[in-house]
Formats: sequence, structure tokens, C-alpha cells
Amino acid sequence: MGGADSHSVGLGRFTVREIVLAAAMASVGGAMSAYVGYLGNLINRLVGVPFGAGQILAGLHILWPLLAAGLTGRPGAGTLTGVAKGMVEFLMGGTHGVVIVLVSAVQGVLVDVGLSLSPRPALWTYVIAGTGAAASNVFVFQALYFSGVPPSYVLFMAGLAAVSGALLGGWLAYDLLGALSRAGLSRSPVLRPGPARTWAAAGVALALMAGGGYYYLDVWEPFGEDTSARVGGAVEHPLTFSYGDWEGEEVTVDAELAGAITYEPERPYTGVPLSVVLEAAHPVAEASELVVRGRDGYEVSFSLLKVMEDQEFILVREGDRLRLVAGSYSGTLWVRDVVHVEVR
Repeated sequence: MGGADSHSVGLGRFTVREIVLAAAMASVGGAMSAYVGYLGNLINRLVGVPFGAGQILAGLHILWPLLAAGLTGRPGAGTLTGVAKGMVEFLMGGTHGVVIVLVSAVQGVLVDVGLSLSPRPALWTYVIAGTGAAASNVFVFQALYFSGVPPSYVLFMAGLAAVSGALLGGWLAYDLLGALSRAGLSRSPVLRPGPARTWAAAGVALALMAGGGYYYLDVWEPFGEDTSARVGGAVEHPLTFSYGDWEGEEVTVDAELAGAITYEPERPYTGVPLSVVLEAAHPVAEASELVVRGRDGYEVSFSLLKVMEDQEFILVREGDRLRLVAGSYSGTLWVRDVVHVEVR
């Protein structure tokens, strides 16, 4: 490199060291995005709600561009990291597809805008940057997909994301940067918090990691077969089945997906009644509840009697996977990528 110092040679105004830091934050953040999703499902299970945790944890998605911006101290570092993080998530097969690049880019831009409000790093700028960046994902997805969602739902979800961005994004990033600076591991100009704040920030990060780890190991089913699902629990004949086992017994129902933030207009769905599959498994006489679980751990429960009597609960084939369509019921009771049906 002609004798040039690796810390002084860079792309544009970024040094090699800064680009490496941004790339590292983007890589970790992109890889962790799915992990944060598992953690969200765990929270949904613990508090008994079918939605909302994704926005409650939205701050963890923008933690990485905030850290990159703080570590480098460069305007534009948040945007660079956001774009790279979105590309990593997309290339790793993220469920949002290429749209996640746009979502992450907007978040990175807002991180830079928020941090530019003061010439010196301050907690309040990190909080503002985290708030705006985390809430932006709701509005981007709303603009692209959810045109039929009531404004009150959009504002509610954006509010959850904003609070998460302030606490799990801005505040946590500021304290983690301060902890690194206090330990002599970073040249970040972020003010160093006292020991109590440092331990609190580390404790929050470790608790979240532990919760996500539990979910990953104990609940999520990453290695299940894409083409089949299981029926178990209080049944006389547990079975593993695929859609092809029931071809010829399909019915068609007209259904509208009206979920918490997702809306799909009414259209016909063709699938196998869930009651047909359950009859083959023979639930025991004492059974009264049915739980349907997706591969990511999301689950819903129904009265077994209701499902056995209602032909609008159908399993629809989507590619090689199964989706539970719950007829005229709330969209929060629909389950994608069904892997387990448990009778209780």
C-alpha cells in the first residue's frame, strides 16, 4: 500500500479501521436479527399475547448502527452500517426479502440524523436517534404492505418500537460504548458512565441473550422437515403428515386476514380441514384444547370441540410448508409454517 498506515487508508472519508468496524457491526447485527425474532416469540409466549414483541424489541435491531456510529465517530457510519446490515440479513435468507435492505438503510440514515443534533456525543442524541430509527420500520412496512391497517394500529406499533429504540437502542448503545471506553477497549468519545450504569447495561444485554438462547434451544424448531407436521399430545395415534396425505379432501373457504398489523383482502383459500387430520389421530375423550405451533415458536390455542365442528380451520399448502387459515377468525389465530399440532 505504498507504506500507508492501514488506519489512514480508506474508502472516501472512512479509514480502513472504520470500515472494518462498520462491517463487523453490520455482520453481527444482520446475523442477530433472526435471533431477536426468536426472543420476540418467547416474550409473546410468556405474556400470552400473539403480537407486539417484535416492536418491543425493535431497539435491538438498530443497536448495531448506533454502536458503529459511536465507535467510529464518523457522520454516515450509521447509514453505511444500516445498508450493510440489511444486505447481510437478506443474503442470510431473512423473511422480509430484499425489502429489509431498504428498512435497514432508512434506520441507518435516521441514526446519523439523530446523532448529528449535537456536536458532542450525549445520551439524549442517542435516545432520539434510537427512537426515530426503531419506529421507522413500522412506517416503511406500512407504506409497502399494510395499506388496509387502521392508523391507530400503526401508531400503537410505532409507539412500542419508539420506546424500544430509546431504551434498547439509544440508551443501551450509549452505555455499552461508555463501558468499552471505561475498560480502555475503545477510543469512543462517549462519556463514561459510572460502574452502576456499566453493570446495568451489561446485565440487560446478558439477560436478553440468555432469553433468546433459551428460546432457540428449547422452543424453536430449526431442523424440522419443511414438508411435514406432527400431531401429538392427548391422541391415540400420534402421526406425522404432509399435505399430500390428504389430497382429495380439500375444501375452499373465503377468508380475510385481519391481523394486528397485517391485512390481506378476502380471497378463497383451498386446504384440508384440520378436523380431518385430527380425526385420524383420534383425540382422547378427555381432551379439550388444541395448540398449533409454527416453526418459529409462535403458537395459538383453540377449543378442540370448536375446531372439530368448524370446517373453516384449514391447512393450506404454501410451497413445501403448511399454513393454518382460521376462516373468519382474527388474523392473529392464523399460523404460518405449521410444524406441530398438540392436543391437550
